[in-house]
Amino acid sequence: VVVNDEDMQALVASIRARGQQTPIEVVDLGGGRYGLISGWRRCQALAQLAAKSDGEEFDQVLALLRKPNQSSDAYIAMVEENEIRVGLSHYERARIVAKATENGVFTTKKDALTGLFGSVSRAKKSKISSFITLVTALDGALRFPGAIGERMGLQLAKALKVNSKLGDSLHAELTALQAADAGTEQVALNAVVVHHAKANSKAKS
Repeated sequence: VVVNDEDMQALVASIRARGQQTPIEVVDLGGGRYGLISGWRRCQALAQLAAKSDGEEFDQVLALLRKPNQSSDAYIAMVEENEIRVGLSHYERARIVAKATENGVFTTKKDALTGLFGSVSRAKKSKISSFITLVTALDGALRFPGAIGERMGLQLAKALKVNSKLGDSLHAELTALQAADAGTEQVALNAVVVHHAKANSKAKS
């Protein structure tokens, strides 16, 4: 997640002066665990304040627990809030779809895509759908997923669909790589795109 430092410091200053005004939203995952629906920046701001405070003023976060039948509305609100505030990458949009389905908010990824991004164009929904392939195969291994551009993402998705074994091998490669920056990770991903393009061209000829 890329956060503008100036915006974060403004949020920290606001919470320091006035306290947390807006609760975060969570869903109960069971076993004493909660999934964050919205409020990541508020959590980060509170963590910064808690680390610098001698007391317990910032050790807790005010949270709104969403019931399962409210979760879809909460997810939609989160998407709309972040689209307006910071803009989401295609990978982030796709990951929201995948996680909303995984957490049972929607029955299928298709339902989640329609429910969360019903107002976007068909072309944009198609791109998000393609990026879901990346999320399914590479989430957790990618360290800089937000840096994946639209073109590269679509090419990677195509390669992953064509080669069923590519996802596992690329996941292992990226996990071992532990890229220190987006550029290094992009080189590894681009190599896959180039190899797929060459193989595809060779097959056609």
